[in-house]
Amino acid sequence: MTSRYVALTHVSPISAFKVAAATSLVGFIAWMIAVILLYLGMDLAGIWASVNSVLGGVGGSQKIGFGLVVGLGALMGAILAVLLTVLAPIGALIYNAIVGLVGALEVETADVVEN
Repeated sequence: MTSRYVALTHVSPISAFKVAAATSLVGFIAWMIAVILLYLGMDLAGIWASVNSVLGGVGGSQKIGFGLVVGLGALMGAILAVLLTVLAPIGALIYNAIVGLVGALEVETADVVEN
């Protein structure tokens, strides 16, 4: 099996944006599934009823329900997804600038021999 070194000298900011957008979308869906499952598990354990009774005891009229938790989870997930999608091309531009100064990332590749 022969191997060789390949240097990654340039990362396209557009391709970094596309990959980050797709990854952020998948991450957002996974995040929302986790928020819903966590809410349902805490609801079955009676945690939300306890929290709502404590809030009612201190004079609060707001109750924490499914819509509030999912809405806040969606807001946080959307902010993170947009932030990561915007930062990916910036990271590619920074990488491209650094490659000019210190050199590229070297990766060893190997030829696969099929039987």
